[in-house]
Amino acid sequence: MTAFQKFQAATQKVVTYLIVILFLLMFGITNLNVFTRYFLNRPITCSVELGRYCFVSIIFLGAIITTREDRHIQVDFLVGMLPPKLRFVTEQAGRLLMTLFFGLLSAQTLRMTLASVAVKSSAMQIPMAVPYAIMFIGSAGICFESLVNGLAFQCGKKHTNHEEAEDILA
Repeated sequence: MTAFQKFQAATQKVVTYLIVILFLLMFGITNLNVFTRYFLNRPITCSVELGRYCFVSIIFLGAIITTREDRHIQVDFLVGMLPPKLRFVTEQAGRLLMTLFFGLLSAQTLRMTLASVAVKSSAMQIPMAVPYAIMFIGSAGICFESLVNGLAFQCGKKHTNHEEAEDILA
């Protein structure tokens, strides 16, 4: 296993654990708020905000894993009907566009994160840079994984989902 593969495996494990922790936190605080609101008549003021930040974090971190595995949403029906060479070009163009889009999004979310360090959230009173930072981490991770996937497919180290399906069916 190369150093890069070890790095990818380690980051995958960290991201997966973070997703699990954030989900449990979101689930727990939401259910606790339901209990305290309806049975004790004392709602937890920060629960909705914390739940929202956890949910957004789960989405962005999960998108990194999805991009790494090349399992993001795409129009497989049309791409699957293309000849293999045109399919490869189309999928690579999609990966390139994803890399460019999330590269731009990373730059903008970094600017937004740095600009909002002094701004506090309404309920939890944490710097808004914290929830914005997860958007930067997620979009930078997606950009990186899209780039890595594009290079791996270009070098022939990975196969498209359609090629895997054809191998299974053959």
